[in-house]
Amino acid sequence: MNKHINFEDNIFVLNLRIRIIADSLILDTDPELFLEKIMDDVDFINTNLGILLGNLIENERFIERNEQFHHLFETERQFAEILSGLEFGQGAISGSRFPVICDRIAQVRENTIRRRKTIEDFITKTSKTPIDPMVVSSDELSELLKDF
Repeated sequence: MNKHINFEDNIFVLNLRIRIIADSLILDTDPELFLEKIMDDVDFINTNLGILLGNLIENERFIERNEQFHHLFETERQFAEILSGLEFGQGAISGSRFPVICDRIAQVRENTIRRRKTIEDFITKTSKTPIDPMVVSSDELSELLKDF
């Protein structure tokens, strides 16, 4: 028996968690209180985005599958922006102030790049509305601008 997965609600909740991290990076949050929680949330989001992608790939008969691939891709894009903010930002919680988190962020970044590529491949293969390849991802933009 297949387990029913509500992709839309799960993606929505992960987006909420991403926005909470984004807000935490904007505010002057105390790293002693929030650094480890934010990194735990990053790991949580990373793990669950992988699980959702795996479940969506396996569920070939899901009616709204292509739409959920698009939602998942957008969530991955937002997550990549947060990772860039954590790594390159100047806030109280950032890689510039806590270099030890850069390795963890780099590992998660590799996962999100790999997942976005997988999603792009599935959307291109199964959809009439592929993702525009001319759009520069936040990771690519960060790499291009990091020397400036």
